[in-house]
Amino acid sequence: LIEVTSKLSSETIRAPRELSERLVYRLQTIADSHLGRVPLHGRLFAQWMHHAFPRECPYPFRAGETEQVTPDQFAEAGGEAKEQDV
Repeated sequence: LIEVTSKLSSETIRAPRELSERLVYRLQTIADSHLGRVPLHGRLFAQWMHHAFPRECPYPFRAGETEQVTPDQFAEAGGEAKEQDV
């Protein structure tokens, strides 16, 4: 997975690239806790992908940690989108 991911590019990430030691360590930790395999459809791998591609992969919150709101609810609560968020 490290080799494949290091060769992936996106609009904000240029490939090939060397993944940080921290990213490699996190992926190894996921594999270590699953008998040497990384569950590709699991939350931890999705979280790892978010750290590898922060603009492309949303952070996978645990169920019940966040609450969805409509754009109108966001605006009514005083929410304001910042330019870097758009």
